[in-house]
Amino acid sequence: MMKAQLLATVETFRHEMVNLRLHQGLRLDVPATRIPVPDDATITGRLRLIGTTDLHMQLTPYDYLRDEPFGNGGLTRLAPLIAAARADCAATILCDSGDFLQGSPLADHIAASDVLPHPMVQAFNALRYDAVTLGNHDFDYGMPWLGRVLQDLDAPVVGTNLTVTGPAPLILPWTVLHRSVPCSDDSVRPLAIGIMGFAPPQIVDWNADILDEALQTQDILTAARLTLPLLQAAGADLIVALCHGGPVAGPDQPRMENAALSLARLAGIDALLMGHMHGSFPGPCFAGLPDADSAAGLLAGTPAVMAASYGQKIGVLDLDLRVAPSGAARRWTVTGHHAALRAPDRGDHAPSALSRQMDCVLSAPHAATLKRLHSPVGRAGHALTSHFAAIGHDDTALLLAQVQIAAVKPALKDTVWADLPVLASTAPFRAGGHGGPQNYLCIPPGILRLRDCAAMVPFDNRICAVLRTGRQIRTWLDVTSAFYRTLVPGVADQPLIDRSIPPYHFDTLHGVAYRIDLSLAPGQPGRIADLSVDGRPLADTDRCIVATSTYRARGGGGMVRATDADLLHTTQDGLLTLLTRTLQRDGHVPPGAPPPWSFATLPGASAVFETSPAALHTPRPVAGLEPLGLGTDGYARFRLTL
Repeated sequence: MMKAQLLATVETFRHEMVNLRLHQGLRLDVPATRIPVPDDATITGRLRLIGTTDLHMQLTPYDYLRDEPFGNGGLTRLAPLIAAARADCAATILCDSGDFLQGSPLADHIAASDVLPHPMVQAFNALRYDAVTLGNHDFDYGMPWLGRVLQDLDAPVVGTNLTVTGPAPLILPWTVLHRSVPCSDDSVRPLAIGIMGFAPPQIVDWNADILDEALQTQDILTAARLTLPLLQAAGADLIVALCHGGPVAGPDQPRMENAALSLARLAGIDALLMGHMHGSFPGPCFAGLPDADSAAGLLAGTPAVMAASYGQKIGVLDLDLRVAPSGAARRWTVTGHHAALRAPDRGDHAPSALSRQMDCVLSAPHAATLKRLHSPVGRAGHALTSHFAAIGHDDTALLLAQVQIAAVKPALKDTVWADLPVLASTAPFRAGGHGGPQNYLCIPPGILRLRDCAAMVPFDNRICAVLRTGRQIRTWLDVTSAFYRTLVPGVADQPLIDRSIPPYHFDTLHGVAYRIDLSLAPGQPGRIADLSVDGRPLADTDRCIVATSTYRARGGGGMVRATDADLLHTTQDGLLTLLTRTLQRDGHVPPGAPPPWSFATLPGASAVFETSPAALHTPRPVAGLEPLGLGTDGYARFRLTL
């Protein structure tokens, strides 16, 4: 049976027991025979899980937005690490946890030019990936393109909570891999590993205009509970979840975007390979998270790894196994683990077999991408940086707000909404976060090129005009203000930023004025103070229009819960296209302006925040800023007197 026919059959019988033989037939490396062992057996073995995630088409170590080599990233630089991880363990599986097809100008060119076989798929095949799941951005170019790309992938694509309603793009609900495990008694025993894969259910909301109802998503925990018995009945000795989502605190919620911690609590899941949040686990990114051991790599007692993003690291998760007594439900039990992340040596740029292959494959797309990105679009009379975006001073925010407002206003003309104030939301894309101290915008004055526009707007999301009340505006600002910690008046040098929240989830609303009172926690009345529009207080019942991305309007980040009735208009073009067109028409970036908000005064208090090392040589946007030098993590530190 051809692969496409097999996968279509599996989709048809998704939740029926006839799936068992089909899934087991995908990878059959050893005879499925049981070896009887005595009840008191202490025979042991080991399985190594190797994981990548959130590669975002970073195949080679090149930063197209800066037009320079990217020192410590790219799948080609991970290839030797993957080979080494395989070499010193006899039983391994290599998996990816999603978001591998989109995320760079090169990816956009490959999709627009219909380059097939897709270079990332060629790399996955060359590295012999064993299974992958899909992330939300893998759907950004639409289902037909995704289907054509996945047709060439050798590894099974697992989407346990995904159902395709149109032509199937080769997504399985689960699969079983088989390995031979050398044991402590010098025998070799078979091991069956069940693989599930999960993507954020919100894909169908964020990409509703692209997917056109061709995809349905299910709650992650619901899908997992339905699938675990099927994998167990199929003879899986261990079950691994590939989760394009990370761990977050709090109780289980329907349709959780980041459900990794909840999955880890489910009986039957033995390990997780996570993604989506671009963090590192084990590591300090998730330190302090309840029910997580960020040093040992445990979530609710379940081994887990998250291998950062953009090909900067691989996750290596060793599972120590013991042969179960005869008659046990599973042939193996997990008795211990070791979780670690491995990164390439920054000084080691020796070519690998994969890098030489990709140099040939990417030669033409790379050259075409660079030529396009070098195209001039306008001029900037002043530097555009995000060095002080953490305190509201983002040099591109006003420009992006103006572009969004101009894009939706004509559609409101001659409607009942025409006289309402039109606001706009912006958030910094390159402002540190999990991208590290080099992840900041720094565009010098002079000619602006298309690459500069792409750096300002990495995701070309369309813009929505969303109807909001004053109460909803205040709630939006309150939720996004969780980017800042709650501070105590009279205390010096308190940490300002909650570094578990990415900067792109910190929104500024332009067109209103407000203050953020850091002495009050998010959710407390008064955290957002003096909220006004056009110089008058904004009442809870007042109505405004907010121009924002389709991602935000449809729930991305949890700030907005807009109904279809509240989505008054959606642009045909995305923000990157709109920005480029505006600069080509106007020729220049308008002068900057202070942000529409400020911090409330906290007598005797000061806060410390981290930013780009280049900020030490950048003019200070406000009084009361004092540089404190470089921290051990590479960030520059500043003191802000409140």
